[in-house]
Amino acid sequence: ALFRHADSIPGMCDHEKIRALCEISRHAPTGDIVEIGSWWGKSAFVLLRLAQCYEIGKLLCIDPWSNEHLIQNDEKGLVDRVPVSADEALTVYQLNLLPYASGSVNFIRLPSVDAAIQYRSSHMVSTPVFGKTEYSGRIAVLHIDGNHSYANAQADVASWSDLVMPGGWIIIDDYIWPYGDGPQRVGDEFLGKRVRNIACAFVTGSALFLQIA
Repeated sequence: ALFRHADSIPGMCDHEKIRALCEISRHAPTGDIVEIGSWWGKSAFVLLRLAQCYEIGKLLCIDPWSNEHLIQNDEKGLVDRVPVSADEALTVYQLNLLPYASGSVNFIRLPSVDAAIQYRSSHMVSTPVFGKTEYSGRIAVLHIDGNHSYANAQADVASWSDLVMPGGWIIIDDYIWPYGDGPQRVGDEFLGKRVRNIACAFVTGSALFLQIA
């Protein structure tokens, strides 16, 4: 059922990554699930359903849904040339998540760094579509899939990673990415600096999975 519904949502979350998300969810502590970069909501749907199945916590999606923030500065400019509509993507995201929401999901329409400031100051998020959602302020799973430029990926990790609980997971998506190496450089730097505090690290699909010791 998880694969069937996930496959009906456009996006780049492949089956290998979904299988890994299923497995790590069985070993996640109780807390918030935070996703940086949700767009149409494919991986958000998977994270939400797994959080509900394993009673981990509530999902908070962070995305500016803004064409201005989509510039990736990818190696050959292929990604930046693709025409997109951020407002339309937000509508599609809401359509995909609303049937499964049950008070367990909400979003902040801000860049990651600004959203982190808001999350640290208040654990209540309110939107017209999903209503009010109260979060714990402790992150069990952090999924980073925002802007893939090195500077932005680095800012995402710096702004959110210290909030991940012991036993929690950080997932850096597109660690293997044909259009650039921003996420990989950030992931390698994080591993190099925090290796003593990492209980488990592996790559599957295109994502790097890290469990905090």
